[in-house]
Amino acid sequence: MINGIIYDIAAFLIVISIIVLIHEFGHFIVAKKMGVKVEKFSLGFGPKVLGKQIGETEYLISALPLGGYVKLLGEDPSEELPEKDQKRSYSNLPPYKKFLIIFFGPFFNFVLAAVIFTIIFMGGRPVLKPVIGGVMKGKPAAKAGLKKGDIITSVNGIKINSWAGLSKYIEKFGKNKITLGIKENNLNKKVVLKPELTSGLNIYRQKIKRYIIGITPSGKAVFYQHYGLLSSFYSAVKEIWFVIYITVVSLFYLIVGKLPASDLGGPIMIAQLSGRAASLGVSDFFYFVAFISVNIGLVNLFPIPALDGGHLLFSVIEMLKRGPLSVKFQENAAKVGFALLIMLLLFVSYNDIIRVIKT
Repeated sequence: MINGIIYDIAAFLIVISIIVLIHEFGHFIVAKKMGVKVEKFSLGFGPKVLGKQIGETEYLISALPLGGYVKLLGEDPSEELPEKDQKRSYSNLPPYKKFLIIFFGPFFNFVLAAVIFTIIFMGGRPVLKPVIGGVMKGKPAAKAGLKKGDIITSVNGIKINSWAGLSKYIEKFGKNKITLGIKENNLNKKVVLKPELTSGLNIYRQKIKRYIIGITPSGKAVFYQHYGLLSSFYSAVKEIWFVIYITVVSLFYLIVGKLPASDLGGPIMIAQLSGRAASLGVSDFFYFVAFISVNIGLVNLFPIPALDGGHLLFSVIEMLKRGPLSVKFQENAAKVGFALLIMLLLFVSYNDIIRVIKT
């Protein structure tokens, strides 16, 4: 058990370090391009564990590995700076430059995900073959005589080579009888059956109706589907959009009460999932890194004062009002946002602990 916990923690630290490093580098590189002095670049929060001064920037590894930061000269609006530093101060930038510095942190999270997903698709993604691994008693497939090991080659004359394709066409044509092409012991035959409409739950635990024939896949029958560079990038963009979609929908269902708040997870849950992904192999581990990177990039765009999205909102307001926001307003907003984040962290950590106790 102890070894498992250490493994999960190590995997979690690798995941968070990669994502935070890229996120903060997005802020860092644009700030440098804008001429702003970057005083610190830290992986983690709190007391310094390791540090090295390179040029004008101190690079740090800090004690609490739950994030990171870049400290820009003049980012504290109440900070008084000598005249010689005014030109390199973040607070003296026009709002659109502030916007770009803040935006490129989350943007680099999406870039990281796009690069990882593209490489994964180019390397090949495992695809389940349409090989029957099990037949449910009393269901249409059993009544039609289908058996374990049978290969389904077509649905209503449409050739298929994956389990996903089989599921797609069963759902599409399920209202009526369908004709399946079957390969059994190297012999080809056709079977006609009527799919059964059954109730189930989707990923949001909502009741749905879907057509089934009562079979399960053989997990051992897998092939790897490879993509070229452009098609891999296109698939990566679709994957990012899918992650954004399910994240936004899940949050909406949490807000309106269609999903229980106990489903929210925090650092402990992410650590457990990191360890699980790492145990499945390099491809699955980096898929998880990309998945979490998209989530962190997205959440950071939410207009909460303590997050990047809050600072983006401030920059937009400054552009619209053609003047800076008051120091007092920014400080009070930051306090409220920080308090909200602390409460959220405590809540999800409580959920994590309860989940661990129950398991």
